[in-house]
Amino acid sequence: MFNGKKIIAVCIPRVFDPASFEYLQLLNSRAVNSGYTLFAYQSNTDFGVYTTNRRNDVGESYIFDLIDYDIIDGMVIFSELIKDKELSQKAAAAAVGRGIPVVTVEYPLDGCINARYDYSDCFEKIVRHVIVDHGLTKVNFIAGIEGNTFSEERHDVYKKVLAEQGIPYDPERVGYGQFWDMPTREVMEKFLADGKELPEAIICSNDVMAMTACKVISEHGYSVPRDIIVTGFDGIYDERFHTPRLTTCCNNRHEMVERIVSAIDDSINGREVSKEIVIDFEMVLSQSCGCGENAVADSYSILTEMNHRLNKYQYSTGAMSNHMSLISSVKDPALIIDSLSKDEDFFETCCCLNSDALSPKSGIVDMDSDVPFTDEMLMIFRGHYTDPSKEVVRFSRKMIMPEFDKYINMDVPIIFTVIHYFDIPLGYLCINRDMSLLSYERIPQVADVYGNGFGNVRMYTAMERLYTYDPLTELYNRRGFYQLIVPKFEKALKSKNKIIAIVSADLDGLKGINDTYGHYEGDNAIKVAADALKCAAVNDEICARFGGDEFVVAGVIGKEEGYAEGFKKRVKAYIDEYNKTSGKPYTVAASIGITCTVPDGSTVDDLIKASDDLMYADKATRKIVRSRARY
Repeated sequence: MFNGKKIIAVCIPRVFDPASFEYLQLLNSRAVNSGYTLFAYQSNTDFGVYTTNRRNDVGESYIFDLIDYDIIDGMVIFSELIKDKELSQKAAAAAVGRGIPVVTVEYPLDGCINARYDYSDCFEKIVRHVIVDHGLTKVNFIAGIEGNTFSEERHDVYKKVLAEQGIPYDPERVGYGQFWDMPTREVMEKFLADGKELPEAIICSNDVMAMTACKVISEHGYSVPRDIIVTGFDGIYDERFHTPRLTTCCNNRHEMVERIVSAIDDSINGREVSKEIVIDFEMVLSQSCGCGENAVADSYSILTEMNHRLNKYQYSTGAMSNHMSLISSVKDPALIIDSLSKDEDFFETCCCLNSDALSPKSGIVDMDSDVPFTDEMLMIFRGHYTDPSKEVVRFSRKMIMPEFDKYINMDVPIIFTVIHYFDIPLGYLCINRDMSLLSYERIPQVADVYGNGFGNVRMYTAMERLYTYDPLTELYNRRGFYQLIVPKFEKALKSKNKIIAIVSADLDGLKGINDTYGHYEGDNAIKVAADALKCAAVNDEICARFGGDEFVVAGVIGKEEGYAEGFKKRVKAYIDEYNKTSGKPYTVAASIGITCTVPDGSTVDDLIKASDDLMYADKATRKIVRSRARY
């Protein structure tokens, strides 16, 4: 439960596809009527075998890590649409292990209630209608993917009905269209090749292949259904715009979502629920077999809708191109936000980044931790029609977004999608728009703009870090030190009440540690000294490793009195505590020289040399003391 509302988490890919969108729309209507709010965790890919960008799929897969199982009351996983079954199973197991009821759609997962359609029964009705009702014997069949469960099930039904009617099964009348258009076209060309007997009917395993079959038949100068009957299966969104309308089978999505929400509600309230929900398909007779009414499409409405979507797409594509041109060359997130705040596609969208998204420490193309999302997030941008907010706000990820109550309408789905740069998760989008396919179609582009924009900022930051930081100690290197200290030094020269403090430090006995215990332990001693200097730098000083075991710390301070003694005392305390607890067979020690001077025209290098002289004097004194201690 979240904000007093019961939550159903929905794992669904590509909510901008018409079929996914329709499911989500129906599910939301039924859920809201029962007092639930939908949190839809959507990916811009289905993780299928035809994906060409695997790194992008990795980035999209982090959507499953975004689910907060502490606040959800039920879960729906569209497990057939999500092609990577391991991702679905992982999400299901996490919910089931917490006692959360999970309903899967089509593909069953361990421990879950499975809601599925009875495909074979309805497909058999289609085949019988063609062979028995129409009395045809020269019937070809286009299957889907060879070996696929649904495809082979329909193939078996075709064989069964042929056998019952005494019609010999002829492999030459069967082809595999892969459930898609191009392979289907190849199959159809073989069916209609010169010299072959023309089939009386072509039964297809889905509507996409049936529509392609109709097109190829027309290209060869034949007519559907006068010369060849064609049937499909699935009742997809695009079929309603096809001429002729297909004889097909449609799934009853209204009943599906009704049964899903009822199953979750019954489970939550302790009522017995069957582990399997079976819903019938419905055969729809239409023009492609010459039966049913000749449904006349409302051409004006269809063309108006398509033209509106095309115009919106062209406008959005142009705007996205402008955004991409801008963000490819900027390092400042504020410039990106300023551009996005003027674009309506980013309204009602909250951009939440990981707290370390723009300040990577692991390099350009690596994650900074094994956890995809930080507990503390940064709200970088919240687009709203009347108040585009540009301030950066820190908040707990448990809140989802700042001022959730103020900006979120819980009667429409809250859409979550990952912001990532290749396979590096940067954060997430929280999208809360009125449900329309037109607005959902922009989600992939919006996510890409954020991912590439802030990914570029991350890349620039990481590259700058490579040039200015020492990777072993995470102190600045020489280049980084001078970039930062020179402006401070020049500013101090203009002030009459500031003092420049320079600390030179050097490890004692590093060669002995390396020679005796190895360079790994030598590196450890260097890191201990670096940490001691960072701990001692309490006045915003700049800490740098110049090379080997040489360190410089510099800053502008308010007063000289007590500074050197205090700095040395803090370094010693840190190192002493380390030596006491480390269990190492060697002792870490450092020599330190410190100068504190009023700006007098000396250069930074002049002051570093002066502190170096003091450091070497300290090293000589410490060496004498250690030598006397041995005797």
